[in-house]
Amino acid sequence: MSDLKPTEKKFENHIEKYFNSIEYKSIHYEKYDRTLCLIKDEVLDFIKKSQKEKWDTLKDAYGEEVESKVLDRISSEISRRGVIDVLRNQVSDRGVYLDLCYFEPKSDLNPDHFSLFESNQFSLVRQLHYSTKNENSIDMGLFLNGIPIVTMELKNQLTGQNYKHSENQYRFDRDPKEPLLQFKRVLVHFCVDNNQVSMTTNLKGGKTRFFPYNKDIENPPVENDYRSSYLWKEVLNPNSLLDVIENFAHISNEKEYYYNEEKQTVDTKKFDVQIFPRYHQLELIRNLKEQIKNDGAGNNYLIQHTTGSGKSYSIGWLSHLLTSLYKSKDDKRRIFDSIIVVTDRTNLDDQLRGTVKSLSKVDGVVFGAEKGSKELREFLEKGKDIIITTIQKFPYISEDIVALGDKKFAVIIDEVHSSQNGELSKELKRTLTRNEDDEEEDFTLESYLEEQIQTRGRQKHISFFGFTGTPKEKTLEIFGTKLPDNKFKPFHVYSMRQSIHEGYTLDVLQNYSTYKRYFKVKEVKEDAIEIDTAQGTKEIFNYVDSHQITIDNKVKIILDHFFNKSSKEIQGKSRGMIVVKTRKLCVQYFKEINRQLDERKSKFKCLVGFSGEVKFKGDPERYTEKGLNLTIGHDGDVPLGLKNPKYRLLVVANKFQTGFDEPMLQSMYIDKPLKDVQCVQTLSRLNRTMSGKASTFVLDFANDPEAVRFSFQKFYQEVGLEEETDPNTLYNIQTSIDEFKIFSGEQVDMFCSIFFDKDREEGNLHPVLDEVVDNWNELDDDEQREDFRLKVASYIRLYSYLSQIINFSDVELEKKYIFYRYLSKKLRPKTKEKVNIEHLIDLESLRIQKLHDQIDPLEKIDHEYEGIKTTVGTFTPPAKDLLSEIIETINSRYGINLTDDDKVNIDTVRQKIFEDEEIEKYMNGANSEQNKQDYFKKQFDNVILSLLKDRFDFYKKLDENSGLKNLIFDKIYKDYKESKNK
Repeated sequence: MSDLKPTEKKFENHIEKYFNSIEYKSIHYEKYDRTLCLIKDEVLDFIKKSQKEKWDTLKDAYGEEVESKVLDRISSEISRRGVIDVLRNQVSDRGVYLDLCYFEPKSDLNPDHFSLFESNQFSLVRQLHYSTKNENSIDMGLFLNGIPIVTMELKNQLTGQNYKHSENQYRFDRDPKEPLLQFKRVLVHFCVDNNQVSMTTNLKGGKTRFFPYNKDIENPPVENDYRSSYLWKEVLNPNSLLDVIENFAHISNEKEYYYNEEKQTVDTKKFDVQIFPRYHQLELIRNLKEQIKNDGAGNNYLIQHTTGSGKSYSIGWLSHLLTSLYKSKDDKRRIFDSIIVVTDRTNLDDQLRGTVKSLSKVDGVVFGAEKGSKELREFLEKGKDIIITTIQKFPYISEDIVALGDKKFAVIIDEVHSSQNGELSKELKRTLTRNEDDEEEDFTLESYLEEQIQTRGRQKHISFFGFTGTPKEKTLEIFGTKLPDNKFKPFHVYSMRQSIHEGYTLDVLQNYSTYKRYFKVKEVKEDAIEIDTAQGTKEIFNYVDSHQITIDNKVKIILDHFFNKSSKEIQGKSRGMIVVKTRKLCVQYFKEINRQLDERKSKFKCLVGFSGEVKFKGDPERYTEKGLNLTIGHDGDVPLGLKNPKYRLLVVANKFQTGFDEPMLQSMYIDKPLKDVQCVQTLSRLNRTMSGKASTFVLDFANDPEAVRFSFQKFYQEVGLEEETDPNTLYNIQTSIDEFKIFSGEQVDMFCSIFFDKDREEGNLHPVLDEVVDNWNELDDDEQREDFRLKVASYIRLYSYLSQIINFSDVELEKKYIFYRYLSKKLRPKTKEKVNIEHLIDLESLRIQKLHDQIDPLEKIDHEYEGIKTTVGTFTPPAKDLLSEIIETINSRYGINLTDDDKVNIDTVRQKIFEDEEIEKYMNGANSEQNKQDYFKKQFDNVILSLLKDRFDFYKKLDENSGLKNLIFDKIYKDYKESKNK
């Protein structure tokens, strides 16, 4: 019976058997030298066989001591430099340079190199007795040419243990001071059970942090094998490990800012981090390698990798892979001549460039285009390997680049959704598409138009690689992989859900409170004034939100929350960010927060972040970020200022909402409408992890919790696009423009002929356009003129987009596009009458009340966009209303005043409904959700009606204010459902 019992040993046997089948040799632990951390015979055997002449030279130098001397030298070099550096870069001994492994040759041109590659010897040791102090052993160690590279603690779940027990073994039973377990001595330590894997590269006793090393949130089932078998089959096979050592494993020299208590200043500490590629990174780069070798240049790839995916390293590894990628081993020319990494923010440019440069094995591979477009142009012309630049620098050189038509480029774009607007993208392609011969050709309108068309669509010599965690519809259609059913998917996904599950980022929706402001405004002038309804409504809200009373109240709520709850988080080191919608509000909030902090005798202040300068009516002061921060004693960089405990709050407007990584940022206070990508990116400032940070807080004055949830739900898992855009829509828009009959095809041709004439007089461009503008002005009314202008804008927008994904062969479309682009600049939109209602209204009452204390959990589903909407712009004249009527409408919705008696009455309604057995019976029955809600609403109305006699004032208030009535119904209905689901 004991033979049938599952054991850890049987799990080890299974893994060993597989390793033996792929040329790993099993060696007894007694052959391992615990002091040198080497299998001596294996090291010596490899050197003697692969480098006989070098060995003979060392033999002459050392005589009989040669073996011990060489082994001591190798061991001490691994201890000093780390195993990665030693395996990649030789060990020198008495002027002899020893290779300790050989990597796979890039081509078949050198057969000797291939035989050296085949001389590598992989081995494994079961129960590796590593300690110089005791007989402790690690379940399995993997060796390359006698040098330890991987350790593994294995657990069989059927014995009641799992990989978490392995983690605790490493933490508490494996002394990191032992020679083998010291930092940089091996590549990685794995904890493995039958289903899951975790890893670390740095053992620190009880403080050791392990990271998940799984294929997905749950590893997929494997027929007749363990779910964790990908580890030994895919990652730890000999060719894979050699690839990891040569191209992925890396020591990163990190820099971190922190507050030095002794010096009372922000200081820098430097430390090394050993990088072993995570599974999704390895899978991405290897899948791309095979796909590009198959595709060649000229294709686009979308990588949906969210925050926490290690995107900078993935971009770095991809850049270096592309510099040495050949379609086959026989090719002498690589697929790409230059790799261009494009970021959309300067601070990320610095961060990314540092990462990409640090991955270089030799100098002179990575170049940062820092001095502007001229330097960038020179790098491209000289065929520099990797060039890092910002999207802002790229368009300016499109007319200056020559002789690039025969070169092939890979363009890697970080946060591709924000970098790829139509004209910017087109200019980027034009920069890389010019041919030297073009300058010699005679001018023809057709050839210039064809060039314009060609530089928009996909180029045979340019491949784009777009990285983003939040792909939009257009991003998917431009960069995504097109499936046989015309849908679009990312090439590779590392989802928000996986990042949160694996602990690389935090779930920012877990503690989310929403507040709503209820207010009444009154008209202070009795004159009947008629204004644009939408604009008037907007102005009233702006008036209320920027009113000092509103700001005072919101700041009090923010500071109460921060002092009572947030400030205690992360061992009292947490920081908070206040996000407001305008720079003026930024200044107002900054002043009020610091005023109330002074009142509370707080030891810390609030910094401010915005661009440019702000002026207020009647105030001669020009407010700037730097000037305001100086008033509270901070002179310098805002992110560094936030490291200082003197400054624990930061109020921002359109700054630091993306690309700002401060792990101590734990709370966010939102007073700005946010949606979709902007919502996710802003709130994701909170999701960075650090020691002691277990959760985040969000307090939101401006957004509906369901809308916030929907924004996150879209990007929680894989994002796809249901269908491609129909290019024929362009012709439909063109037909609707033609119906106005205010220009002819001859005028379009004439304008384009002048436009593409290199020797043109600039003044000649205007007469044709002016004729059309005159005809436009003669249209019947404002409505028709605005209708035409919007349709022209629709054409420009759609053609600019479609031309990135389709190579149009219809020259007429391109002509119209160019003509419309410049005509539209002369078609002035009807100016809206500026509405200033500040002097016409007054804030009568204000109350800010908490509405929701949570957001429902996100669902485990992928999101698929329906398709890109290509509706034609049409003009709708603005509705107008009397200011008094607009005020009445707003007050009826937002002016909810509840007395204490009202609250008692609401509780009575709630209690009657909750105790009604008929309601309970219907709600528990097999009825549709809609029928349940309709029934519940009917019963709710009956209960309200029953109050008519005894509580007439309350009944009247609800009867006259449907907004309040609906709000109470929604709250009671939601509470009822939640209570019954528990």
